[in-house]
Amino acid sequence: MQEKLVSVIVPAYNGEKFIAQTLESIINQDYKNLEIILVDDVSTDNTVEVSRKILENSGRQFQIIKRTVNGHQSAARNTGLDAANGDYVIFFDHDDLAEKNFVSSLYKEIEDKNADLVFCRYTHYIKSEDRHNRNLSWQPKNPLPSPIDYLKAYARQKISFQTVWNFIFRKSFLDRNKLRFPEDSYIAEDIEFILKAIILSSRILFVKDELYHHVIHPAQQTQADVKKRTNYKNYNQEVLCMWRAGRCIMRHTNDRELKNYVLYRFIADKIIKRFTTAARAGDIEYYERLVTTIKHKKIRKVISITGKFIFREPELFFKSLMIIYAPNLYYKLRKKSHEIKY
Repeated sequence: MQEKLVSVIVPAYNGEKFIAQTLESIINQDYKNLEIILVDDVSTDNTVEVSRKILENSGRQFQIIKRTVNGHQSAARNTGLDAANGDYVIFFDHDDLAEKNFVSSLYKEIEDKNADLVFCRYTHYIKSEDRHNRNLSWQPKNPLPSPIDYLKAYARQKISFQTVWNFIFRKSFLDRNKLRFPEDSYIAEDIEFILKAIILSSRILFVKDELYHHVIHPAQQTQADVKKRTNYKNYNQEVLCMWRAGRCIMRHTNDRELKNYVLYRFIADKIIKRFTTAARAGDIEYYERLVTTIKHKKIRKVISITGKFIFREPELFFKSLMIIYAPNLYYKLRKKSHEIKY
């Protein structure tokens, strides 16, 4: 039987130093019927030239799409989705790597078992140390029965859905549900996309193998550390992403437990995180502006309603109380820590 076409979408911005290795990792996949779509997001280096030279000699189907306006990763991924000809789509970061059977393993699961999306385990590859950080505590140990079960596990913080690059999606499923990345966000856009996809899916499957490797370069790590220290003010984007995902979940489930998580925990957790990151950064001016938002009744209600989870997650509830009634103390306590949590 003829293998169906899989489109691998690679958004790229100033990736000339890494793109060759990444494209070779895709080209060398043991799955034969691949389409590689490189979406250049207005790079100022030779990303396109390097990519074209490799792809033209690869023997693989490919497209190179050059955007005229820099729209960040979400817009580039959407551009790739709209251009994809495949029955299935996979997203690949421009500096990452994968095992040779990455595509074939995910394809076999999604095709043979008629799923809408399939994901696998992944590692963070620290290139300077030639070391894989597996962090398996945030990845499933075993497959779960249904999409609702995956969402409950996420809500209980048993598993994490942070990125789309370890997933394969049925293209018709994405198109039918008009699933695209939010182009007004560059924090938590993957989480919103995945949570919406899960609640709208009829079947989600999990492959235990570690097939994708997210590469962390020294320069990239330095940039990420700076981003942590300076971009905490943009966490309102994460709140909005979670709100939109939560609204979608509420519309498409009758499961009471999951609805309670969405109503009483999802948004409150993200709001509290904004206070925490501002305090850890030592930005008292911004923190005080956040404190003024607590005067709004709706915000106070969203935060204080975490009392519904007092026996299951008492820490979340007591953080809420402290932010409402003792915000200065909360600032002092959190400022002592040197690590910004996400």
